[in-house]
Amino acid sequence: MQVKNVINKVINGERLSSREGLLLLREADTLEMGALADFVRRRFHPEGIVTFVTDTNPNYTNVCDTECLFCAFWRPEGASDAYTLSIDELIRIMKTAFHNGATTVLLQGGHNPAIKLEYYLELVRRAREEIPELHLHAFSAPEISAIAKYSGLSTREVLEKLWEAGLRTIPGGGAEILSNRVRKKISPLKIDADTWIRIMREAHQVGFKTTATMMFGHLEEDEDIIEHLERIRNLQDETQGFLAFIPWTFKPRNTFLERKVPQEVGGDRYLRVLALSRIYLDNFIHIQGSWFTQGKKMGSISLHFGANDLGGTLYDENVLGCAENRLRATVDELVYIIRSAGFKPAQRDTFYRIIKYF
Repeated sequence: MQVKNVINKVINGERLSSREGLLLLREADTLEMGALADFVRRRFHPEGIVTFVTDTNPNYTNVCDTECLFCAFWRPEGASDAYTLSIDELIRIMKTAFHNGATTVLLQGGHNPAIKLEYYLELVRRAREEIPELHLHAFSAPEISAIAKYSGLSTREVLEKLWEAGLRTIPGGGAEILSNRVRKKISPLKIDADTWIRIMREAHQVGFKTTATMMFGHLEEDEDIIEHLERIRNLQDETQGFLAFIPWTFKPRNTFLERKVPQEVGGDRYLRVLALSRIYLDNFIHIQGSWFTQGKKMGSISLHFGANDLGGTLYDENVLGCAENRLRATVDELVYIIRSAGFKPAQRDTFYRIIKYF
């Protein structure tokens, strides 16, 4: 099997096997992958529109008993800088973000045994009642699992209660790499890959739309990246519940993994994985480029490697901030990045519906 044969399959609109995806990742020229990913992007988005969302990303607690080795944010209970925000405080943050132009709140936090289900339900209800025009995009699969464990319920029951309270979308965080071999090394106390997929399946069955993410550039191998893409592609075939795929790179500063992975992966690796994601995930409409972890110049380049979305403005983010990643962007900056790359900028909502063209 040769790279040119795989490229011909993509051009003909045929689905790649895991073996063919691995060949592309390992042997294809980077610019060749970019051109191929751009070809696939145009198949999905021929109009040349690139979107973004105005959002904020507060974190309701940094207390976490899962202790992931890649995370600089978590703290043990009782630590001097441990915190848990009250619902009043969170509502205040959301109202401020809304008045500053945010349409979405991406809300995630640590796995804190002291927080029970009612906290989450009241937060969703009050957000819906007090800021109805602000969309709450909240609680990743590992958080759903933790809430269920601390509340003595099944994950399906937790999802159903959150749905009844008014939650409608769930972020794809906590996926990292959906390879149990890797997860045992970087997050041994976190849910395994099969559980992440199961919770996402349950969420889709209840009615939620979700995203899917991948964090790479740590201890994974090429085969693990392919396994991740294969798992989410299979679930998307089954449920059509994923709105978008968001690959981003590991930030090692201040983490327990920093000694093993002292340097971030470079731009070439990021672009290759991004391009492969666009090519391989033939049932995903939206692929997000990451100005947030890669910088704004690389965010611009990502639009020529398969991305059709630049994510959010992220007014308030702490998890990667603890790993000394403090990039921020305004609406004007994102519009400029998109326009300067030769695309048409548009603001979207959480469901990827266009709100405004620029």
